[in-house]
Amino acid sequence: MSKIDKKLEQIKLQHDITEILREDNGVSCHFDYHVNLVSDSETIKLNVLTYNQRHNEYMLLHTVKGTSSLDCLSKVKSFLVSQSHDSEEYSYSVKWKKKDEETEHVSYFVGSSREEVEIKFLHEKNIDDYSYEIYQNPVA
Repeated sequence: MSKIDKKLEQIKLQHDITEILREDNGVSCHFDYHVNLVSDSETIKLNVLTYNQRHNEYMLLHTVKGTSSLDCLSKVKSFLVSQSHDSEEYSYSVKWKKKDEETEHVSYFVGSSREEVEIKFLHEKNIDDYSYEIYQNPVA
């Protein structure tokens, strides 16, 4: 695959992921790539972030590691497509607010544990700036 073909495939995968998330809950999606120079098998780490303009915050949706941006994006797309069928993942609600604001928000996460959801919610945030409660949603 040529360099131009790889770039086009990367853009198409990012577009597909963005559309899945926009159609699902109206958030925008952003891709935060990190290079790992000490690994031959997991040279790229991708954090997929969502931004919700209603509460003006971004949150971590999912993290994957892979051999290239295309590998990571393919893993993210597969995760999103199969998310509703994965028995190891649970749905959680996080009721939260910034400590200096009155408005309370509810955000929804998928994770294997309450701890994983807390990590996703607090990604790159100062814990002292938020009050929050995490609830596992009932399984339908």
